[in-house]
Order: sequence, then C-alpha cells, then structure tokens
Amino acid sequence: MRKLLSIFMVMLMAITTHAQNNYKLGDFNRDGRVTVADAMMVVNVILNGTPPLFANQTSVTMFADGTITIGIVDGQNEYEVISSNTNVVTASLSGSVITLTAVANGDAKVTVKDMQTMRFLEIPVQVGYPSSPSYLACPDDHHPHLIDLGLPSGTKWACCNVDGDHPENQIPTSFGGYYAWGETETKIKYSWRSYIHCDGTQATYHDLGSDIAGTQYDVAHVKWGGSWVMPSKEQQDELINNCTSTWTAQNGVDGRLFTGSNGASIFLPAEGWRNEYGLVSISSGNYWSSTQNTSGAYDINFNSEIARLSAGGRYVGQSVRPVVGPDKNDN
Repeated sequence: MRKLLSIFMVMLMAITTHAQNNYKLGDFNRDGRVTVADAMMVVNVILNGTPPLFANQTSVTMFADGTITIGIVDGQNEYEVISSNTNVVTASLSGSVITLTAVANGDAKVTVKDMQTMRFLEIPVQVGYPSSPSYLACPDDHHPHLIDLGLPSGTKWACCNVDGDHPENQIPTSFGGYYAWGETETKIKYSWRSYIHCDGTQATYHDLGSDIAGTQYDVAHVKWGGSWVMPSKEQQDELINNCTSTWTAQNGVDGRLFTGSNGASIFLPAEGWRNEYGLVSISSGNYWSSTQNTSGAYDINFNSEIARLSAGGRYVGQSVRPVVGPDKNDN
C-alpha cells in the first residue's frame, strides 16, 4: 500500500511540474498555484490528446465603448472566464455566451476555462481602431459589422438584426428577436395587455419620450452597447430615399436589399411581425424606429412591391436593425 502511495505521489509531482513548466496552468489561479484539477487536465492532454476549447470567435478587435458577444460552441456549459487586464476589457458569462466590454485602448487576453473538462481557450483582444471600422460588405462572419451606405448624414447601418436571445445567430439573413417598442426582451404573446409600457389598454400607454434612441428603452443600445442605437424615423426615411431597394432572396430568405450610391448594401429579411395570435404577415418586413407616434411608433414597412415608412401599434413584436449615427463609431 505504501509503495502504491509513493508511486502515486511521484506521478502527481511529475505531472504538476510538467503543468508548471509547459502549460502555465497556474495562470488560472491568481496566487500561482497549480490545482489537482489542472494536473488532471494535463493527464488528459498527455494520455488522450484532449483538444482545446472552441468558440465562434478566436480573436477580437473592438472600440473602447463597445461590447461584443462570443459563443462557446463545444463545452459543458460550466465555465470560468478571466480578463488579463480589466482596464482594457472586462468579461462576463451567461450560460455559454461570453460578453466582452471594452474599457480603454490596449491589448488584453481573455481566458475561458471549461470547469468540467479543464479545457481552455485564450482569446486575444485589441481595443481601439485607428479609424472608423465601417465596410461596404461584411469582411468576415463575426457579425455585427458597420456598413457604410454613403448616406448624406453619415449614418451607418448594422449588417444584421438584434437577437438578444441568441446573439450567436445574429447574421444578415436572420430575423432576429421580435420586440415591442420600448421593450428589451422577447416574449410569447404581444398585446396591449402584455405591453409593459401601458396599463393594459392602448388608451393608457406610457409616454417614453419622442425618441428612445440610446435610452433604457432602446433594445439595440441595451443589447449591443457602445454607440449602437435604434434608427430614428429620419434615418429610416434617409435609407429609403437614398438607396435603391430590390426584393430578393438570400440563403433562401426573402427580403429587401438596400444598396447605397457607393455600392454597399444591407439585406433586411421579410420577417413579419408578432401579436397575441403569433406570427403575422410573414411576406412583409417590419422594423421599428426609435421615434414615437402618438400611441404608436414609426417603422419601415416593406413587401415585394414597395418600401415605405408607416406607424405601428407599440405593443406588436417587430425586428430591430441598429445604426451608428453621424460621427459615432463602433464595431
């Protein structure tokens, strides 16, 4: 028995030394200790060739007031996340989604550890762009991107819709989440009775102000942070009047492609809208603005024939396509 215990202790010491010298696993412990769990990870790596942890983004470049979400794609849903420099970027977890919030220009490394398998991933983060990171088309699959349509006001539009429930699925052809005007969470039924900014009826709606962009009622700003906001009525009107729009399909999804004078374009899926009975008018597109209109709010409404501004009842669930206004930058 003593002989077996001695052999085990020698093996554990060797593994711990190997961990300290080769894997730097003590980085996970602020006092530099290598834990038994860390040593067991080395056993897995040595004996089984355990692969690293994976996420849908392996490096990040962002602005100093921006946020970005990263999805862990193959872990066990029990993680630890640490930023090497919280003065540059902070990191938080919600399930398998990491939210990075940029604080100031600089470089940092965000380390994610799967607490069950002991696998880990290091994500380099660079905060601060030398110039506005806007594009004529998405440069990669790490959405959202800021698309410059050459609009007179300088407004730049996001390449995809807000999807607070599934941020990893924010892609140009996704409908995104359905939000009542001024609400920042999705729900099952959309009616005046379920609308949180009234007292049960249209006649008792709450006045949230003439424009909610950048406020606590702005789902684009709440979910994406930084300079992202819901577009105003004027910005939606500018989009319609300064771009050509064509009814088309992308990846099997119908919608309108808005193309600016500089050749850049954004695709707005025809997502319909939601009320208490479910999804309505799926052959049309309905996108909220930030501008109030009596008991309703302005929106972009389009179908295969026309794109125009309209006004909808604030309680209905519609999609939101964010913008960054003139002289504001974000990723």
